[in-house]
This record gives sequence, structure tokens and C-alpha cells, in this order.
Amino acid sequence: MLMLAPLFAAALHAADYDITDFGARPDKGFLNTEKIQAAIDRCSAEGGGRVIVPRGEFLTGTVCLKSGVTLYLEHGAKLQGSSRMEDYTKHLVRADNADGIGIEGYGIIDGSGHSFWYVKENGHYDHDRPVPGYMIYFENCKDVRISGVRFQNAESWTVHLLGCSEVRIRDIIIRNPLHGPNNDGIDIQSCQNVTISGCDIYTSDDAIVLKNRHPRYNIRPCANITVTNCILTCVCNAFKIGTETIGQFRNITFSNSTIRQAQPTDSLARIRVKDMNMPIRAISGISIESVDGSLVDGVAVSNITMENVRCPIFIRLANRGAGVQKKTPPVPGEVKNVVISGVTVRNAWYASSITAIPGCHVENVILRDIIVRMRGKKDPSLPEKTVDEKVDAYPDAHMWGDLPASAFFVRHADGIFMDNIVCNLDAEENRPVAIFEDVKHLSADGIYVDGKYVGESAFRLVRTSDARFSGCRVPEGVKFAVDMRGQENSCIRIEGMDPSRVRSEKSSQIQQIISFEVK
Repeated sequence: MLMLAPLFAAALHAADYDITDFGARPDKGFLNTEKIQAAIDRCSAEGGGRVIVPRGEFLTGTVCLKSGVTLYLEHGAKLQGSSRMEDYTKHLVRADNADGIGIEGYGIIDGSGHSFWYVKENGHYDHDRPVPGYMIYFENCKDVRISGVRFQNAESWTVHLLGCSEVRIRDIIIRNPLHGPNNDGIDIQSCQNVTISGCDIYTSDDAIVLKNRHPRYNIRPCANITVTNCILTCVCNAFKIGTETIGQFRNITFSNSTIRQAQPTDSLARIRVKDMNMPIRAISGISIESVDGSLVDGVAVSNITMENVRCPIFIRLANRGAGVQKKTPPVPGEVKNVVISGVTVRNAWYASSITAIPGCHVENVILRDIIVRMRGKKDPSLPEKTVDEKVDAYPDAHMWGDLPASAFFVRHADGIFMDNIVCNLDAEENRPVAIFEDVKHLSADGIYVDGKYVGESAFRLVRTSDARFSGCRVPEGVKFAVDMRGQENSCIRIEGMDPSRVRSEKSSQIQQIISFEVK
């Protein structure tokens, strides 16, 4: 009981500060910025508590949260961002170096994003600079709570946390119509101990992103991040690590969530994808990137369903060299120790890919218990398509367009473990199911290949070593279960397949590089 005394004391001294008591009024023509700020300042100065936004629509510019203050929106309350740039200093709601802050309740915060964008003659969106900035921006804050509120019409990123710790975001709704790009849902940069749960995000850019592009925070890892029980709808990337990746990303989980397709007729979001000439589907469901020298180590993704994504899984290690590396010779980072399991995908366009650049390897990736249904694309030119390395290109799941593999393309990797994977098709497909190029330590167990595969081979190996295939089911109509290209494959073990269905350009030495166990 003695340990709980400080908590009870804090609760007893916490107070509510209604913004109308400070002169705020729900008049669409009255700017309430100074009135709301006065309530926040008083609340913080007197020991903290809640600043109450009651029922009604309150017009405001930039307000700054202070330590100990929770901005609480009651049912029917709405903070309406001003449509005039002169009413902002930077961002709509911001906090710097504050502890014990929050945005909670049941109301709405509207960023008036449509006021700062316009459609050009070519049909693309543009905006006048300067712009208000992020809707919610917290920097270097500790003990942050965001819950219950609906955020809509963000001009830029909706919720942006930089260098924060002990963060809880739960049960929020984000709705951003397509009035311009860069309307990310939640962006976490260089934060530690973050939990995001029960959120419903529908936005015209990335849904949830972990990144770091600020050199002053590159010594702070983005670590101990949990995202769970969310519904994500977007036209870019649903769950993403990157693109800006300076510093370290460690101990990250994404679980028990649904990634769904945007609909042009959805009344809540009103996404007008045709104006941006974009497909109404996520670029990637899961995107894990290190392209600016960062270490990405320890990512667990589980129990995810996706529908109509362009690419289910995109893992990329490259050497773009942005951020601080623009001023120094860029050095590639690392991506390792990734587990992706329990994923169900319907109607994907592009193959999932795990790639690095020459001289580097993505390390230790486990893909387990995955069902993926691809659209199928029978094109005689695709199986032999050359895939550029794109060492310093912007990483994106459709950066190569259609790949020569139909379900999985793996290049420059060390330690790939695939277990219990079902590859289904909506139409006939002539590309290999999976291509492995410059891969060490490969294990493929229990991969099921749909009967609609009509290509020459199911699995292609190029410069692959220490590989094992076991229990893989390949349709009888596919001539070769395994096709080994070139002279540099070695230590390949294939179990449960007829040797006549394995092709090697080292045909005279096939028994030296292949161990068969025909059952």
C-alpha cells in the first residue's frame, strides 16, 4: 500500500481545465489558439491534469502540450485546424521535451489538409509552401498516451513521434482522404518502448512506419516496438521499417493485424486514387528496409492477413546513403534475424522479395506457415528477365516491376529458412515459384506449388550453396522441380524428388553436388 501512495496522491491533485473557462468558444469564425494554450499552460503549472475540449467545433492553430497535461476530447468535441498558414508556428498539436502527456477521449482532431493542397493541370497534387507540418508532433517526450481519438484530414504525417519513450497508442482512428501525398498514419522515429494496438488506419500513404532521418537522434535506437491488433488500409506500405534508416532498429513485433484494400467508394475516407494515378492497394504489406547504413536486427511478424496488396513481403538491404551518409562515403548496414509466420495473402501482384546488394547479405530470415495467392501472369519473357541490382535506388516493392519469380525472389542472402508455404494462383503462371541467387544456407521444407504453374521449373538456383529441399510438392506438368543454373551451385541436397526432375548445368557431375533420397 505504501508503494501506491504516490499514485493516489497524483490522482487526487490532478484537475480538469475546460477550455471554455479560458474563453474558448465553438464558433467557426473564432480562433481559439490562445485560449486553448492558456488552459494547457495553467494545467501544467498547477501540477498537471486534463485540458477538456467539450462538445462543439473549436477552430485552432498550433497548440503546445506541456508536461503533465492530457488533451481530452469529449464526445462530440472537435479541434478543427485552421485553413490559414499564418495561424501555425509549426504543426497542429506539438510537444517538446515533455513528460506525462497525452491526447485522449472520444472526439475528433481535423487537420484541414485539403486547404493546403491543390490539383495541378496535369492532375497531380501540389501544395503551397510553407505548410503547417505534422498534425501531431511529439519530440523527446516520455510517458506518452494517445487513445480513443479520431484523427482526420492530415496535411502531412498524422502522428509523428521523434526520440520519445514509454509510448502507448491505442484504439485511435485515422482517416486521410487523398488530398495529397505524405499522409502517413503513424511514424515512429528513434523511439523506445512503444506499443501500438487496436488502431484503425485508412490513409493515402504509409500506414505505420518506423524510421529515423534525424542525425541528432541516430544514437538512439528504434527499439522495443510492438504493433498489434490493427486494421491497416493504404495505397503505399502498410507496415514498414524505412525508408530513412539511420541508427539501429531492434526488437520489433507486428502481429494479429489485417491489411485490407482501399475502396474508391468508402464513404469515411473518400480516397480519390484515380487523381493520383495509383492502384487502390498497398505497395507492400510488410516492408523491412535498411538502405542508409542502419542495423535492423530482431523483427517478428505473425498472424497477418492481407488482401489485394501489390507485394506481400519486401525485405531490402542496399546502400542509398541518405541522411548523414550524404556527406560521407555511404556504408551499407545490416538486416538480420527476421521471422515472418502465420501470414495469409489473397490476390497479390508482385512476388515477395528478400534482396541485398553485391558483397552484402540479408541474414537469417525465417518464412513459416504462409499461404499466398498470386494473380498469375503467363508471359514468355518474364522467366529470363534481368533484375538490376539498383544499389542506391529508392527501395520500393515495385522497383523492378514484375520479377522473374512468381512468388519469392531471394538474392544475396545467408540463412533462408522456408517451411510450410502454400503458393496458389488465380491464373496460369510460367515463372519459377522461387528463385535463389547468391544464397548460402537455404532450407526449403514443405512448399506446395499450385497446379496452375505451367513453367519449365519450380525452383531456380544460381550460385547457391548448402541448400536443402524436402517435402516440396511440384505439379507433374512442371518439367523440372529444381533448375540449377551456372557452375557455382554446391552442396545441394534434394529429398523426395525424382532425380530426372532436377536439372544442373554440371550434368556430368550431378551426383557430386546433389544427394537424392527418393522415397
